Order: sequence, then C-alpha cells, then structure tokens
Amino acid sequence: MARNRKGQFEKGTTGNPRGRPRKQRHPISDDQVRRDFFEAEETLVPIVVGNKREMVPARVAIDKQLIFKAATGDPRAMAQYYKRKDRFVVEYANQQLENLRVIVESEDRLRQFPEDVTDEFKRALSLLKQTIDRHYYPI
Repeated sequence: MARNRKGQFEKGTTGNPRGRPRKQRHPISDDQVRRDFFEAEETLVPIVVGNKREMVPARVAIDKQLIFKAATGDPRAMAQYYKRKDRFVVEYANQQLENLRVIVESEDRLRQFPEDVTDEFKRALSLLKQTIDRHYYPI
C-alpha cells in the first residue's frame, strides 16, 4: 500500500482493500425456536375468573379465549375449535386402539407361553388395561 510524503494513500488506492466485514447473522436453529415457543406458552398470564384474578399458563388462557369466542358465535373461532377437537378425538382414539393392540398381543403371549411371563409383565399389562377407556375395552 503506497503512501505519499504526507502519509496519505495514493489516489485510487485504499487503506482497507477488503472493506468493512459484513455483519454476521446469528443463525437461529429450529430447536431454539421450538424451545422458546414451548417456554413462552408456559408463561403465567393474569385472567379474571368471576371476580378473582388468577395466574394461568398462556396456553390455557389462549384455549379459554378461543372457546369464549366460539361460544359467542365467531365462525373462525368455531372452525378452529372444531378442528382442534376433531384432531384431539382422533389422537385419543388412535392411542386407545394402540393400547388395545398391545393388550391383545400381550394376552396372546400370556396364553402361548405362560411359563415365560413374569409377574412384572402381568402387572404392567394390568396397569395398561386400567388406562383404557371403558368405551373401547369393557373390562
């Protein structure tokens, strides 16, 4: 880098040939966004129930607000409510059916190999049967 007698750079040259470095963005990972989301939904927010002020998680307040809006006749809130309800019902039914499948397979194993089944296995099967909704498996 050539300079003149006064210490200045010659015309047409610069003292910083690469220029100022670009600002580096901090990458945001999907995991961090997910963690922040679930952390934010657990933040306590104040709501008024009756004449009392209660602190509840934000997700509970959002769900209550959705139900109140749906109850007042807001069509978008109603659609969202029924969409969630249908999803939860299907998930619940699938969970119950999966538990029933495990129970049936376990009972088959119990019948086929009674000498190989431990008491712990029988207790686990009994506990699983207790979690089943009576509408799916009348015991």
